[in-house]
Amino acid sequence: MRLQRTPRLLPLVIALAGLVVLAAGPGHAQARKAAAPAPTAPAFDFAAAVKSLKVRNIGPANMGGRTVDFAVPENDVATIYAAVGPSGLWKSEDAGLNWAPSFHRETTVSVGAVAVSASHPDIVWLGTGEATARNSVAPGDGVYKSEDAGKTWTNMGLAETRFVSRVVIDPADPDTVYVAAQGHLWGPNEERGVYRTTDGGKTWAKVLYVDPETGACDLAIDPSNSKILYAGMWEHRRWPYFFRSGGPGSGLYRTTDGGETWTAVKDGLPAGPYGRIGLGVSRSNPGVVYALIEAEGDRRGLFRSEDKGRTWRRASDRATYDQVNFRPFYYSRLTVDPTNDLVVYVYSGSCYVSRDAGKTFAQVFTGAHPDHHAVWVDPRDPKHVISGNDGGIDISWDGGKKALGVAVAPWAEVYNVGLDMRDPYYINVGLQDNGNWLGPSNTRERAGIFNSHWVPTGGGDGYYAQFDPVEWWVLYRDLQMGGIERHNLKTGESVRIRPEAPLAEPPYRFNWNAPIYLSPHDRDVLYFGGNFLFKSTDRGSTWTKASPDLTTNDPAKLKDSGGLTVDNTGAENHCTILTIDESPLKAGVLWVGTDDGQVQVSRDGGATWTNVTAAIKGFGPGDNWVTRIEASHHLEGGVYLTVSRHQVDDYRPYIFKSEDFGRTWTSLRGDLPAYGYLHTVRESPLNRDLLFVGGEFGLFASGDGGRRWVPLKGEFPTVAVRDIQIHPREHDLVIGTHGRGVWIVDDIRPLERLTAEAAKAEALLFDVKDATLFSYRTTVDNYSDAGYAGTNSPFGAAISYYLNPSAVGGAKLKLAVLDKDGREVAAPFMTKEPGLNRVYWNLRGGAAAAATEPTPEGRGRGRAMAGLASYVLPGEYKAVLEAGDKKLEAPFKVLADPDQGLTDADRLAGQAYARESQDLARRGRELLQKIESMTKQLDDVASRVASLKPADPDLAAKVRAVKDKVAAVKGEFFLSPADQGFYRKPLFVAFRGGTAAELVTGAGRGAAGMGAPTRTMIDQLADLKAFTEPLVRKMAEVSEKDVPELNKALAAKGVPYIK
Repeated sequence: MRLQRTPRLLPLVIALAGLVVLAAGPGHAQARKAAAPAPTAPAFDFAAAVKSLKVRNIGPANMGGRTVDFAVPENDVATIYAAVGPSGLWKSEDAGLNWAPSFHRETTVSVGAVAVSASHPDIVWLGTGEATARNSVAPGDGVYKSEDAGKTWTNMGLAETRFVSRVVIDPADPDTVYVAAQGHLWGPNEERGVYRTTDGGKTWAKVLYVDPETGACDLAIDPSNSKILYAGMWEHRRWPYFFRSGGPGSGLYRTTDGGETWTAVKDGLPAGPYGRIGLGVSRSNPGVVYALIEAEGDRRGLFRSEDKGRTWRRASDRATYDQVNFRPFYYSRLTVDPTNDLVVYVYSGSCYVSRDAGKTFAQVFTGAHPDHHAVWVDPRDPKHVISGNDGGIDISWDGGKKALGVAVAPWAEVYNVGLDMRDPYYINVGLQDNGNWLGPSNTRERAGIFNSHWVPTGGGDGYYAQFDPVEWWVLYRDLQMGGIERHNLKTGESVRIRPEAPLAEPPYRFNWNAPIYLSPHDRDVLYFGGNFLFKSTDRGSTWTKASPDLTTNDPAKLKDSGGLTVDNTGAENHCTILTIDESPLKAGVLWVGTDDGQVQVSRDGGATWTNVTAAIKGFGPGDNWVTRIEASHHLEGGVYLTVSRHQVDDYRPYIFKSEDFGRTWTSLRGDLPAYGYLHTVRESPLNRDLLFVGGEFGLFASGDGGRRWVPLKGEFPTVAVRDIQIHPREHDLVIGTHGRGVWIVDDIRPLERLTAEAAKAEALLFDVKDATLFSYRTTVDNYSDAGYAGTNSPFGAAISYYLNPSAVGGAKLKLAVLDKDGREVAAPFMTKEPGLNRVYWNLRGGAAAAATEPTPEGRGRGRAMAGLASYVLPGEYKAVLEAGDKKLEAPFKVLADPDQGLTDADRLAGQAYARESQDLARRGRELLQKIESMTKQLDDVASRVASLKPADPDLAAKVRAVKDKVAAVKGEFFLSPADQGFYRKPLFVAFRGGTAAELVTGAGRGAAGMGAPTRTMIDQLADLKAFTEPLVRKMAEVSEKDVPELNKALAAKGVPYIK
């Protein structure tokens, strides 16, 4: 099966002066005659070319993203706002069955908190910057406000807070809002603590502040007295290699005057230092307040106050605390049941509920994804509970015993993308806390790419994936702590193949996201990055060191992490290799970049290495996280690298290029936004000036080697782009996003070939991929919503062309498809916009006003109507673009689907049947239209004649005679005089499948397929033709004989004639 075919490479160009530039591939162009020199063309608009790119999302949606907060209006619990950490704010208006993005195109979509006004539910506040404080979170740019229930948003300031943990709105006054600002994660800053506005966000006051490394990690308001609030203050800090939770700045604070003054609460609480603190106030009994406090040893625990926070007592012991909040920095959240102060939910790796004020806990949401960050309890029905976790959202109506997992939104947090060479090709993605998943780039499913098309290929936190290019079922993937595996996609078996150090040696170090690399020159050569570069030639069964330790191996950066609570999950592993690449032009030219800022190159397969770090003059001081190295496809000594310094509180983009094996470097920052660190870079294999970079806030393209950059917008949201791949055969741009799954731009060769020089031409026609004749299938019922469905590529042959703005004005423009003998078989619908255009020929003959194939929006609810023309035969074709007096041609093939097993004779028979049946249907429709028109006119004439004074019975009889003839033809055509309403046909009509008229006018419906008709279809067609011909003749006799005679008589009486 081939949905697409190996593409040819070069565009066909007509120069302005009339010269034809021929492609070096199989395509060719013709010039009918030389043209006079054209006026100077406008400057090439690369930004417009990027804007024209169409992206499609393919999921997956079965493993969602980290959901950190909920807001539900008091008067409408069917409306749910969900803050999905790296994916933006999403809204459901049907109790969680369907979700749509509400906040997804702003500067950043990293979200930490959401709140809806109790008194004015159209007012929604959003705090940006996910506050879970893990290594992968993105910063925000302050707080946003919506006054139309999330349709539009306004930034209300506090940009430098960067991470917001909670937003609290005064229940009675929507203009009074409190913001718990956690502050910078990777460095000290002043803009942290608790902020308050009393004028709807026009101005802000910082009402609680401790020091530059202590922020507000939680905030709760007394529902009975909005002047009383409780704040958890948290001293914390991240470095690339270490995380510290806790310190003397942490504490629990209380205000009774709306934030004017605050008191540190200590009575009954343990001695400090504290770490992260979680808070909750009982709605049913506002005197009850809970505090989840991280501290050292036996001092940590869950505490309860019954006097509005004045005094406290321990509610649970250390063992219980460790069970329900085992990673305090990442969790430390709780929710008090709004109907019962004894019921409290505490959630971490699992979700727990206590029904005895915290003494004992039982696990709930046992079938949900672990790592819970938010729980909402319905104040009207406490059994209606919603959990937000690292897998997305789970909704329960029985108190968490069973739950519905939301799987209708593509919230997947992709780290890396791997592509295989099947057709259609498959994509393997490594997801944050959701392992690796494998899914197709296209399917034959009418509705699109379902969640069921995605299958897991390993657990843990998923990272890199590399396919054997020949044996596609051999997959290499890894999880944290260097957990590399060889996975057999045919059998499902996995073998752990991690290099292991002898016990007599120090253990090897591997990054949280350790790189796997399969050599493009030899599929048996596999590389894996630790602190050494490891090499295997037997699929990971044995490893050799292809390098010395390529990191700084700094002991100061190799220590336990966590602060008050040790937390060595691998997220802070340091002094490790982070990225590997090999020159596609020469085997053995190896590049590595490390998380401690080292860039090393070997030109002899790893025998010797050169550290070129010192030559990179644009590196910042201190730590430089080398996120991606890309060896050039055009220069043996060429290389690109991106560097992130957000781990040292520097959010600027860093990107460099070398053309001499790293001896000298040039910054390619150009006009990239100053706020937005970078994760990856890719160079076009066909155009050395075309570059793509993925940053924390989107994807950018450059057509001039990195001097100027253009963001990809349109349907593409604001989101972190962690990986970019260009499929080596299909030339699709595959984008892995951390929060919105996988996106594809189909066949970017037009952009690759659309250089400033080429764009001087009047028009360009780019090579056309071969297209396959295949049938869509439907595997879901036609009435239910199929759930999430990713978007397939449009059906048919993609024809891409460029129109110079100077050619669009008055020049003749025509697009056609010719067969191998030069006969025009189709005239596809042609867009005529200046710049890049792409249309899809549906592989049918004739003109196409618009696409006739199903679209993903159909969601499986029925079939698209077939076009009037039948599908063409497999064979050789060419697209022809005429621009003025020039003609461009691009050959391609229409391929047969081997699964159909059809011969050309079958297809020709089908075409003949389609022509005959559609011709009969056309004649039947014309007959029906003539009958209906004549009947209506005769009814009008009869009414006029009946009103003549004096009456004319002879004329009335003549009118009646013609009416009777028309009625007789109609009666014969329908073969039924009875009511023809739906399900009200006479039984014999129902047995036949419709009236004769319906069978005739619908004759073309059986011609939508690609193969030969059945004998029954042929016989029925002949029967219907024989039935229809006499009726056509009878109606012609009425029109040509009876009506003219009647018109003469009508004219004599002044009655309008029948047309």
